Amino acid sequence: MNQQQHIRVPWGKKIAYAAPAYALAVVGIPVYVYLPKFYTDVVGINVALLGYILFSVRIFDAVTDPLIGYISDRTSSRFGRRRPYVIVGSFFIAAAMFLLFNPPQASPAFETFWFGIFIYTLFLFWTVVTVPYESLGPEITFDYHERTSLFGLRDGFLIAGTLAAASSPALIQWIFGLPDSPSGERAKFFWISVFYAPLLVGTALWCVWSIKEQSLEPPSSRLGLGSGIRQVLHNKPFVILLAAYTISAIGNNLPATLILFYVQYVLQSDLADLFLIAYFATGIIFLPAWIWISRRTGKKAAWLASMAVNSGAFLSVFFLGPGDEVIYGILVFLSGIGFGATLAI
Repeated sequence: MNQQQHIRVPWGKKIAYAAPAYALAVVGIPVYVYLPKFYTDVVGINVALLGYILFSVRIFDAVTDPLIGYISDRTSSRFGRRRPYVIVGSFFIAAAMFLLFNPPQASPAFETFWFGIFIYTLFLFWTVVTVPYESLGPEITFDYHERTSLFGLRDGFLIAGTLAAASSPALIQWIFGLPDSPSGERAKFFWISVFYAPLLVGTALWCVWSIKEQSLEPPSSRLGLGSGIRQVLHNKPFVILLAAYTISAIGNNLPATLILFYVQYVLQSDLADLFLIAYFATGIIFLPAWIWISRRTGKKAAWLASMAVNSGAFLSVFFLGPGDEVIYGILVFLSGIGFGATLAI
């Protein structure tokens, strides 16, 4: 491993590794932001039931994430221990997303059942892909700054993909001239799924084809699940980081799910798409600056500063009301400055 610590990763391989993050972003904005409002306002699911399902599926994730990581660590195949999950899981994500984005017209009870089944299926296979995929990154290089560059590129692709996903409903409506009606909303999600399903599979294939896994320690030498958890709990800096990341995730996911409702019913505005695009575009623009800052101040200082900018700017949204679009837009821009670094660093 000492010989591998300072290996520089060619840009072609960095891009191939980062590419799936662009496509996987579809599980972010469309699922967290657009899909809940689509299923409540168009499909007809009770908003409280939808909230319970979304909450329960995140608890489900808390169980499946370490389980899939444990299984991936102990996988032994001629294709490696990460890449088989990335490629096979991508097909299931594509299928689950297509079915979730295109529900049949049926009773509210059937629609609720349909949403529950396929949101669970989507997040199960999203975990099957993303946990091995993100675990593959640290194994490509052991160089401290190369990892920052690699993960910065990956999360830059993620933010760019999130920006594309946030823009896709408005873009598709403009391209196809879709009406602001239930049929128009259904058509939007159909075309999103038609575009992203092959993109998910294609970028996963590119990554798996381009990245060759390194030979690390044999599966028999690795810790068991219980021993691994105990070791993690004894790593005080990691526990602190994990707690901070958990709190951050709660703070990020709640506004993400509620933003369309907030903009429409609190601000009484129809500019939600514009606000989302501005937020993610700002994150992309300022991400290289945060990478530069992290090299000079250290990752912890840069991450804490980015978190302060990202979350601090949004404190004022509690005091906004109908017609405060300009103030909200300024807050979105200020918060977006720190957004990219909260992911990458």
